[in-house]
Amino acid sequence: MKTIKSGTFLYIALFLIVGTGCKQDVLNKPIVINNNKPGVVSGINITNLHGKATLTYILPDDKDLLYIKAVYQTAEGRPEQVIKASRYTNTLTLVGFGDTLAHAVQLYAVNSSEVASTPVSITVNPLTPAINLARRSLKVTATFGGFDVSCKNPTQENLAIIPLVDTTGTGKWTQTSTMQNIYSNSDTIVGSNRGQPAIARKYAFLVRDRWLNYSDTLFTTITPLFEKLLPKSIWRHYALPGDAVADWVGNGVSNIFNGTFNRNFISLQNAISPQNITLDLGKAYIFSRLLLSPYLEGTGLYFTNGSPKIFEIWGSNQPNPNGALDASWTKLVTCTVIKPSGSPYGVETGADRASGKSGWQFNFPVGAAPYRYVRIRYVINWQGSYMMALTQFTLWGQE
Repeated sequence: MKTIKSGTFLYIALFLIVGTGCKQDVLNKPIVINNNKPGVVSGINITNLHGKATLTYILPDDKDLLYIKAVYQTAEGRPEQVIKASRYTNTLTLVGFGDTLAHAVQLYAVNSSEVASTPVSITVNPLTPAINLARRSLKVTATFGGFDVSCKNPTQENLAIIPLVDTTGTGKWTQTSTMQNIYSNSDTIVGSNRGQPAIARKYAFLVRDRWLNYSDTLFTTITPLFEKLLPKSIWRHYALPGDAVADWVGNGVSNIFNGTFNRNFISLQNAISPQNITLDLGKAYIFSRLLLSPYLEGTGLYFTNGSPKIFEIWGSNQPNPNGALDASWTKLVTCTVIKPSGSPYGVETGADRASGKSGWQFNFPVGAAPYRYVRIRYVINWQGSYMMALTQFTLWGQE
């Protein structure tokens, strides 16, 4: 029986490594180079959609077909767009159109050697793009400290509503530091901008999509309603029978209006129905908006445990001393907290944490009466119970 020395094994191993390394750069290349053009795409059917067009077709029968390629321009003067579809499908969607004009498209079949077929020319006529559908229904109304914006987005496209203002009255449009674009892909887009002075100014609004197509401009003059941050220095906890009780003395209701984030209100965890806490603001105000700053759990989560998922704000000027939520109280607004990511309970993304850190802001309806007493009512929290946990509660409005 022969014995192979260890040096022989080393030589063989080195040979294999070197050999493998030499071939590594060609692993992803076709074994056989085919310089012949593949057959052309045929049987093309065009379905024109809003801002896009979907093509279905018959693939050529070339065995080394790799993909289908469409080349087109979304507008004159713009760079060519290239959309590819695998050989395993017979559908391709062209996107990014900002008009309803006719657009020429060249379709190619491409083989594994990246050799393209003779192009097949077609024309698509996309329907009204999402930016124009949204612009048709765009509405802007003055509100406290700014304006509310709403529009329909039936195709649920990713859109941005861009607000601009003429601050000098000279036709020079700008976006001030207190203004922000409103982004959404919801079928109904709703948003607000605050921090605007309570004077008449000319505003402009455009709708933009992710391909930088823009709608025409909505021009309007807006006079925002005056609002101010309501002072917390005269607020008091107005304890009523049946209101939520702190889980320990250091977690009292007064923590939510002390202006700091180092203390919280946390109620007992054994509640079996929605819980309330009541505040006396010292005088009556017309409310414009609220900000609820949630409690940050030690686990670094906001959308958890006693943080509210649905809560209500009630107002009164002569609350029933028995604590009943009766006719002496008026419900002002119901607030539903939306988790940006929609991720499961206990999982939070960077967007979720940013939302929690900023706090959850809601508007009051314009035209409500002034109230001195405010009741915060937790309908349900994020863990599905009635325990209350929050860090700060802030109100804006006017006397």
